[in-house]
Amino acid sequence: MFPFVIIERSEITCESSITNFELRQDPKHGGGCLCRNSKSQQKFVAGCLVVLCLAITWVASAQLCRETYIPGQFQSPLLCMYFWTSWLVFFYPVYIAIELILSKGEFPVRQKFRENLYLYGPYESNPSRFVYKTIILCFLWGLTGFTYVRALDPSFLEPTDISALLTTNHTFVYMLSWVVLFEKFVPLRIFALILSVSGVVLFAYADGFGSHSTWGVVLAIASSSALTIFKVLYKKWVGRVSFGHLSMFLSIMGLGNLITLWPVIIILQYTGIEYAQANVPWNLLFGVAALMTVFQFLSNYTDCLNNEVITGLGMVVAIPMCGVSDYIWRHRFFNGMKFSGVVLSILGLLLVLVPDACLGEVCTSCKMHIQMKPSNAQPASRRGRRARRDIVRA
Repeated sequence: MFPFVIIERSEITCESSITNFELRQDPKHGGGCLCRNSKSQQKFVAGCLVVLCLAITWVASAQLCRETYIPGQFQSPLLCMYFWTSWLVFFYPVYIAIELILSKGEFPVRQKFRENLYLYGPYESNPSRFVYKTIILCFLWGLTGFTYVRALDPSFLEPTDISALLTTNHTFVYMLSWVVLFEKFVPLRIFALILSVSGVVLFAYADGFGSHSTWGVVLAIASSSALTIFKVLYKKWVGRVSFGHLSMFLSIMGLGNLITLWPVIIILQYTGIEYAQANVPWNLLFGVAALMTVFQFLSNYTDCLNNEVITGLGMVVAIPMCGVSDYIWRHRFFNGMKFSGVVLSILGLLLVLVPDACLGEVCTSCKMHIQMKPSNAQPASRRGRRARRDIVRA
């Protein structure tokens, strides 16, 4: 149950925000005023709406997924993940149908289908390598979803804690991308890693090591780690692609899990590790699947989401919303350590989302401030000589 497939850092700089303003004549005072142009206002409003929708769908899906744990009747996180993941199969057929409608039947389906199959580059025509990469990505996708749903067990952690722990994947993705993909390194982002790790430690220590909540922390971090590896491999193998390639990729992920996971579900049901009695909460499962489909659509197909800032801000808004929902409907209270862990995780995420150019300017200004010496300052030796001369004259 994880967001973000396309992960590309935006080319946002501190100076680029100036282009979103224009100088207009003030009719009252005759002077100029700096105003946002209409296009930037529309993008800003659309971005805020997308952030709000991402937060709402994430919180609602997490709460519904938690409600599927019914003692003695239903406890099957793999089946829950399997059900909503299977809905991803419909992304590519819906994409083809929309293209046919917009082109009035002139869309070359066969040609585009062949082109969209080249997910890992136009020159990747080796079937064995295609299957190899697809199996790895499908496995990481399924592992991320299963560990997330398993961590939502009421005996482990609250959805707020799990959402906060999942935000650490942004920091891990940045550090792993720096090592594997040789992306630009910004020293200040080390503090984001420190904040994220500190938040994880506080969550693990909140109820004592070895308790049930510790296992919830382990599952949430396992989900975040699998999601981190998935993102980095996606950036390396797939990168930024068109809507057709993206729809094909999501459908392949859904089809791969649909084909491979059903024997595992049967084995777990037969051995009693997971159980689903006659009263299967299909209404909750359909709700989770619908919400996750909307979440995937918002996080991948919206034009505003050309960078991970919008998705990250959606998670920042979702964490307090999760906390409010847990307090209102579940009457859950957070102790000081868990609250501090949530705050540290959010701060680490925000530090990762800050554009690289802004962090570079902060580093440059700090260096200049440290190296700059006051012009009226005098060396200590001169001050000492002048003091001795004053004493002799006196």
